[in-house]
Amino acid sequence: MEANLINWTLTSISPQRNGFTPPRDMRETVAQIKALPPLPGSAMRILKLTSDPHADAAKLAEIIELDPLLTAQIIRWASSALYGYRGKITSVHDAITRVLGFDFVMDLALGLAVLAPLKAPKDGPIGTRMFWTHALASTQLMAKLAVAMPEPSRPSTQALFLAALMHNIGFPLLGHRFPDEFAYLSGLIAANPSLVVFHLENFAFGVNHAEIGAWLMNDWSMPRLVTDIVYHHHNPCYRGDNYMLNLLTFANDSLLGELGIGDAANQTCSEQAVEQLGLTQDACREVLDRLNDDLAKVVATAEQLTE
Repeated sequence: MEANLINWTLTSISPQRNGFTPPRDMRETVAQIKALPPLPGSAMRILKLTSDPHADAAKLAEIIELDPLLTAQIIRWASSALYGYRGKITSVHDAITRVLGFDFVMDLALGLAVLAPLKAPKDGPIGTRMFWTHALASTQLMAKLAVAMPEPSRPSTQALFLAALMHNIGFPLLGHRFPDEFAYLSGLIAANPSLVVFHLENFAFGVNHAEIGAWLMNDWSMPRLVTDIVYHHHNPCYRGDNYMLNLLTFANDSLLGELGIGDAANQTCSEQAVEQLGLTQDACREVLDRLNDDLAKVVATAEQLTE
């Protein structure tokens, strides 16, 4: 990126709005915040259930049904065209046992509960509609890519889903806690369609959605796997815990960017990274083409979730 071009763009697209001056470094602002939105009670109960050796569909359904909004979302999800179930889903227990499965609903309910208190704008390149479109597309694409990977290095289905659903949680948090900066970044992305969003964030603010999201995950004591992927998913060179899942998330985002989905539209995934996953470029293209056939269903489900 040419610094002089970026400086010109930053200045020209953002005249001061209502006294707002875009920060060049948000780290001090972030450090001064004393409290984040609390982890919802439903999420705390679901996290506790994950360590219960006797957990089953009935116990999970009982927890979810304490939250009417979460209940409606789970039933709506199971009834969506994405899963093609032709019967009528009338309860969370039905959604678990007939369509989605226990592990899937456990992770889905946790993700939905975690995201519930974050009230970000719906529209725009990083709004909640795009967040859910990207998250849903990621659950589909990462699962398909994993099937093509060698079995010994293949992440678990549960880990895949959590990573796919939550790795961009920093964007809803940015919109919830920093609405002016969120609006500014949205305009910056629209004005610079050929640049990587991750780099724009760092240039404009000194921090990015991965750092902000990991900050929230740590505050909520979320599983280490989730925090690792949230923080490192734009770094294909990361080699700590869960690095194969992180690399798969990076490849997923790069591929979805080719379809105009998510924040990685100009992020390239190297041949070396693809080979480390045990994949080929041809295999990735084939999987992406199959996802493209279901894209209308993904977008429709994301729209339902943001109504």
